[in-house]
Amino acid sequence: MKSNDTAPGVLVIGRSKAVIDDTVELLSERGYDASATNDFESIADRFDPRALDLVVLGGQVPPAAKDEIREQILAANDAVVFVQGLSGIPGLIADQVAGALAGEPPVPGQSPLYDSGARKITLSLYASLDVEVTIYWVTELVPPDPKSDSVVLHDGSLPAGDHAFEVPAVVSLDAAFATVRAGGAIWSFRLEADQGAGS
Repeated sequence: MKSNDTAPGVLVIGRSKAVIDDTVELLSERGYDASATNDFESIADRFDPRALDLVVLGGQVPPAAKDEIREQILAANDAVVFVQGLSGIPGLIADQVAGALAGEPPVPGQSPLYDSGARKITLSLYASLDVEVTIYWVTELVPPDPKSDSVVLHDGSLPAGDHAFEVPAVVSLDAAFATVRAGGAIWSFRLEADQGAGS
């Protein structure tokens, strides 16, 4: 694993070249040392596991290939964190990376919840914090290059207390996800009925 004074090394592995290329661009803009591949063979020979902090595995990577990739990388660096991508949406993947590398920051309140009936995300804060709530959704599911869109519901300071964010009607819930940032805490989750958000 790399030293703390260098940019975190992230490898994105997925089927769609368009998605992984856009994800690498986003991650690089956010200060990560990011690379990607849609070739699932001999990963440890082509990328130095010792330079990696985190590996994202896309949903279109076959289960057997995922197992082999994990085995190859962990044999050389057992500190690597593996993240299962929620969907082929670059912004969402980048948010998942940020959440996974944030470690376990103090939870600034109750984890966000989604009410499918009201189409609302609720968040309870113990203190005033900067909060960003982003919705991502798939607009066209055509493998291997899904199309997607996003909307920011809130980006700014919020006082302590209960807050609700309504998911716009334009968002298709067939494949929709949210990222909620509150201070140093980050959650990314699928918009499903009455389900708490896992990091």
